Amino acid sequence: MVAPRLRSKSAKRVATRTPTGRRSLRFKAKRPSRLTCRLCGAQLGGVKNERGLAKSAKVPSRMFAGELCGRCTSGLISMKARIAQGSEKLEEARLAHQKYLRMMK
Repeated sequence: MVAPRLRSKSAKRVATRTPTGRRSLRFKAKRPSRLTCRLCGAQLGGVKNERGLAKSAKVPSRMFAGELCGRCTSGLISMKARIAQGSEKLEEARLAHQKYLRMMK
């Protein structure tokens, strides 16, 4: 019987053929997926996707690093400047953007 830790789908199952010709299952750890931007869905650059590292070792040290791509972050910064100037209102921004605009000081 398979060990209890391997009965879940967290381990990837790979079928292999033994030297005797019998087919057996080998369990392999799944690789983590690449992080994506929460607004546009683009893959984040400069972010490591390895297991066992702290978040400070994985992501760059800038605003919304590990959550948003550079293009979305710069767009939010300019939108926040327009809101502070008074030419736009916070309520006019998209609902997904409002969350990040409120986080900015």
